[in-house]
Amino acid sequence: MLTQAWGLLASETKGFGLNFDILETNLINLAIVIGVLVYFGKGFLGSKLEERREAIETAIKDAESRQKKAAASLAEQQQKLQMAKKEAERITAEAKTNAEAAREAVLAQSAKDIERLKAAAQQELSSQQDKVMQELRQRVSAMAMEKVRSRLPGKLTDDTQVKLVDSSIAQLKG
Repeated sequence: MLTQAWGLLASETKGFGLNFDILETNLINLAIVIGVLVYFGKGFLGSKLEERREAIETAIKDAESRQKKAAASLAEQQQKLQMAKKEAERITAEAKTNAEAAREAVLAQSAKDIERLKAAAQQELSSQQDKVMQELRQRVSAMAMEKVRSRLPGKLTDDTQVKLVDSSIAQLKG
């Protein structure tokens, strides 16, 4: 083929020479290159393209498999998330219930403690009042005795003493 191109070139110019027509020479060269590539590269290029196609198909299948696994994993994780949310809601509700029960128990115990403290304070107050009253009685009686002792020697004569003793004896008999 190449010799034919050179032969055409030589016959047109009446001798051997160079053809400077770019379109004509490029088409011929391109046809030669394509012909050589098709003839020699058919097996090589075909096998390379087949290998590439198989590699792409394998990659696509792997990607589809990974996508399916990822979708299944996503669904599983979403289900776990929903379960975790429900568990969190249950724990929150239980905590609120427990907190309310504890609050009520503390309030009830506080009310009992307040009543107990009031009763203890009332009892202490009554006890203190009784002590004060007893002390006052003792003081009043001590003061009265002191006053009587201070006046008695001047007013108690022998006749008065005899009358007092006789009166006391009569009261004891009667």
